[in-house]
Amino acid sequence: MDIILTIITICKNQPFIRETCESVISQIDKDFEWIVVDWWSTDWTLDIFNEYKSKISVLISENDTGVYNAMNKWIKISKWKYLLFLNGWDMLYESSTIKKVKQYLINWDSEVYYGDSFRLFEKKEDCFIKTYPDKLEKNFFLTNTLAHQSSFIKRELFIKYWLYREDFNIVSDKEKWLCFIDNNVRFEHLNFVCSIFRMNWVSRKNTDELKQEKIKLLRQYYPDETLYWTNIPYLQELFW
Repeated sequence: MDIILTIITICKNQPFIRETCESVISQIDKDFEWIVVDWWSTDWTLDIFNEYKSKISVLISENDTGVYNAMNKWIKISKWKYLLFLNGWDMLYESSTIKKVKQYLINWDSEVYYGDSFRLFEKKEDCFIKTYPDKLEKNFFLTNTLAHQSSFIKRELFIKYWLYREDFNIVSDKEKWLCFIDNNVRFEHLNFVCSIFRMNWVSRKNTDELKQEKIKLLRQYYPDETLYWTNIPYLQELFW
C-alpha cells in the first residue's frame, strides 16, 4: 500500500514522550511518514527521541516561535496526502489504529476524518471515551471541538485555506475546524477511538489567555445574537 499519511509530533520537555513513541512504533501498519520536532527540550526528551531515531522519518531539534509555528513549518514540508498531529502528551489508542484508519483514507472521499478519543486522567475513575456526532453542525463548536490527535486532515486544505493562525497560542486548531466548516469541507466520523488524550495540557487550564482567545475566536465566527442571547451556561459564563 502506498504511504498516504504523515504523523507530526511536536513537543518540549514532555515527561510522557516515551508513551507517545511506543504508541507509534507499535503500529501494525507502518506505512506512514513520522516527523518529530523537539522544541529545544532541556530535559531527557531529545535523548528519548534519539532512542527511536531509526523509526523516525525526520528528527530535528529547533526553537520555533510557538507550537502552531512549528506545525505550519512541517505541514509545508510533509509529503503525503493526510496529516495527523500527535504531540508529546498524546498516544495512538491501539496498535491497529493506523490500519483501521487507512481503510478510510485510501478512498479519499472525505477531507477530514475524525475519530473518538479516550480522555486520560490521573484517577482511573475519571477516564472516559469522548464520542463525536456523525454529522457536524457549526453550532457544535460553540461549546465543543474535535480531538486534534484523532483527526486525519487532508494536507491540501492547508494550501487552500492557509495554515494554522499563529496569533492564537491555544485555540488555532479549533479556528481551523470553523474555517473548514464555513467552507463546506467534507468531514467523516470514524466511529471508533483513535487516540488517548492526556488531560493535563494548557488548553485544559482556565487561564485568562485561553478565555480571551475563545472570546476572540467565537466573535469572529458567530453573530452576537448567538453568543450573547443563546441560553447556554458555558457562553453566559464566558461573555457575561
